[in-house]
Amino acid sequence: MSTVYELNRPHPLDAPSTSDAPRPPLVKVITSHEFSQLPNISQEGRSGLAALEPAEMNFVELYPAFLIGSFAVPDKSDPTDDPDRLSFYLDADRLIFIDDGAVTTDLLQKVAASGILTKGTTSHCLYALMKALIADDFTWFSVMEDSMEAVEEAMLDHSEAVSSQTIMNYRRAAMRMGSYYQQIAVMADLIADNENKVMSREEARAFSHIAAHANHLANRAETLREYSLQLRELHQTQIDLKQNSTMQILTIVTVMFAPLTLVTGWFGMNLTVLPGLDWPYMAVTIITLALVMIVVMVLFFKRKRWL
Repeated sequence: MSTVYELNRPHPLDAPSTSDAPRPPLVKVITSHEFSQLPNISQEGRSGLAALEPAEMNFVELYPAFLIGSFAVPDKSDPTDDPDRLSFYLDADRLIFIDDGAVTTDLLQKVAASGILTKGTTSHCLYALMKALIADDFTWFSVMEDSMEAVEEAMLDHSEAVSSQTIMNYRRAAMRMGSYYQQIAVMADLIADNENKVMSREEARAFSHIAAHANHLANRAETLREYSLQLRELHQTQIDLKQNSTMQILTIVTVMFAPLTLVTGWFGMNLTVLPGLDWPYMAVTIITLALVMIVVMVLFFKRKRWL
């Protein structure tokens, strides 16, 4: 069932309207099925919203007497997951949100609690909702940056294993959020141009502040994306160093046992006559020489700090 708010009341978003005949300007939250049954919606608007509904993007399109758009709001706990989607239809008397979930209701409650809705117009309500979408995101970026710094310290200190998937998730999250803010900025700029004159000049100008804020957030997302690339390079460097250390150990072991391999190969030949084979101290002498060579090589490796 649709939820209706009357913007001409004090604190209009605190509670839905209970009137049988609510007076415009109105904010409505309805499902896509309910929107298809609404009267007084142009065919252009219906067709445009039908095309936007399955798209996971932030977009706005202007018509002579109204504008339509959509939001794809990423989940801050996992931006790489599928976003929450909603679309809207705005004219002078109505701001209709088409949402089959509870995202719009939560956002409107956030707007009501923040007190940023100071004018009883549909365009100002859309402005307040878009502002609420990105209001606290700098805090989210700070938390994400702290998490990435903890991963970097763990790699440098070798205190815990860090997987490539963890670093890749940071990169994907930064890219997804950067794209989201860029789209919001483009939306806000288009609305601020007010080409169809659906709202007053002052109300349209307010959307330029959202565009500026979204651009700052997009720049922050790009900074974190570059940071994630540095983490990936550091992780790859750690892997290369570990592989080099393993190869170094294998090389040292191989060189240390080379004398024994030589002795084994020499006395393992299928020959009837070998010089010194009948000498009674030959075995002891060979073993002693092999041990001495191993000790000398160990001391040499330690001096070179290879061990």
